[in-house]
Amino acid sequence: MQQLNQILENRFINNLTSLLEHSPLQINSTHQSDAEIIRFNGNNDQLINITTDSICEEIKAGLYDDFLAGWMVVSANLSDLAAVGSNPLGILISVIFPENMNYKRIGTLYNGINSACKRHSTYVLGGDINKGDNLIVTGTALGVNNYNKILTRVGCKPGNILYSTGQLGKGNAFALDKLFFRKGAALNYKPVARLKEGKVVSQFATACMDTSDGIFTTLDQLMRLNNIGFEICNNWELLIEKNSREYAQKVGIPLWMLLAGQHGEFELLFTIPEEREKQFINSAIQVGFFPLKLGRVIKTPIINISLYDKMISLDTARIRNLFDNCDGNLEKYFDEMLKIDSELKQN
Repeated sequence: MQQLNQILENRFINNLTSLLEHSPLQINSTHQSDAEIIRFNGNNDQLINITTDSICEEIKAGLYDDFLAGWMVVSANLSDLAAVGSNPLGILISVIFPENMNYKRIGTLYNGINSACKRHSTYVLGGDINKGDNLIVTGTALGVNNYNKILTRVGCKPGNILYSTGQLGKGNAFALDKLFFRKGAALNYKPVARLKEGKVVSQFATACMDTSDGIFTTLDQLMRLNNIGFEICNNWELLIEKNSREYAQKVGIPLWMLLAGQHGEFELLFTIPEEREKQFINSAIQVGFFPLKLGRVIKTPIINISLYDKMISLDTARIRNLFDNCDGNLEKYFDEMLKIDSELKQN
């Protein structure tokens, strides 16, 4: 718990959950999985998966337009289900509308919601509407898991192989363009939850978490939950999605920052036992899934990455806490990230 509490968000969540009783039907504890895992009638073979997520800050900051806000409330929730290998049943949508939001904008928002549901072959089951000062869109997704294996964020061991369902960096590249550089880059940010891939991953992985908050946040959380570390490969062309890599080079941003920001691409990050790696790869290829090898789990709880011609142990707690320590000021946050980059070059 102490290691988790070094992260300000974790500490806040722990303070909140300490005020609540834990359901005897709930398998996972706080922080242990992307979606809540509930026994159905007390039977481990029948699991209900539930998750909820709101789109609010992204709308207020101008990161998402109405269509993308609708798309993301579906994708973000379904991504949490994918991380536990769940089969979605549907999603509930709750919207707080500002008084001045016209029907054209409302239609665009709901078009985004419906388009994402179609893309993921799921449905809106119901929801709620209300009025307030700002647009807030909340989703609550439900799924079922028929596998005997329960997939959470806990269970990876030293020697496990670290994988991703795809290349990384697009989420932070998109955020950099929308919030800072405003070049209108065609980064085509419309994440699709890795539901098909999650079903394969759940049969082999020792731990799994999505990259909704960026890969360094994901790695850091897995490190703290499992008391292990990671060594990341140094092939940046492999790690970073091509358009995002080219964009970062165009605006002069170091590539590692595309992994450090807290706006992710909703891939799944997971660990596979070395002795099951070949079987996993074969099963993945059979369904058209080509996982990306990122590195390896190590015994020491640090995150090592090859950067500026040397192996660096990242201070991921500092990186994760930075936005809160900057009081949510985006310009200050960006400046502080550049300071960290200067320190990494010098050390």
